[in-house]
Amino acid sequence: MASSGTDEGGSGRPPVRPPKPGTAMSVVVLLFGLAFVGVGAYTYLADSARLDGNVAVTAEVTDVGVERVEGSRGRDTYVPTVRFQYRFRGTSYSSDRLYPDSSRPQYYDNATAQERVSAYAVGEEVTAYVDPEAPGEAFLEDTRSGQATGAFVVGLVVCLVGGIGLYQARAQARARDLLS
Repeated sequence: MASSGTDEGGSGRPPVRPPKPGTAMSVVVLLFGLAFVGVGAYTYLADSARLDGNVAVTAEVTDVGVERVEGSRGRDTYVPTVRFQYRFRGTSYSSDRLYPDSSRPQYYDNATAQERVSAYAVGEEVTAYVDPEAPGEAFLEDTRSGQATGAFVVGLVVCLVGGIGLYQARAQARARDLLS
């Protein structure tokens, strides 16, 4: 039986063709890129919320060092640690957080981690930032961790790659349709 340009059910509609592999892959890449952009935006907003309303207090550095941590694939990473004590509203606390979020920066070489903590010395007075809602979780660096920017930029690049792939796949499909 010859093809009449309708689907097998005889509804009169042209048959639905699945997307070409290039188009489908480009859409998947584009969706992953959008997901990274979303994670970056969410992390940025979460970092901003953590930085709002903090109170600066004087703290004393009690310990400075670098922890060796077993990383993925058996490769060790190095985590800079700065422990400090402070008082907030009449209560004493201690913390070892560098950034507002709970993540701890990890480096693949000890020298970089050592350089990161070289700005702090035991006994030194420093400024710590306290969230009145969570006074036991003070931190030293009143800046964003950089994770949000990294996720956002990676997401934009992945979106660009997916968009270019989608454009090329659609252009190839139009060229095939013109030839047939």
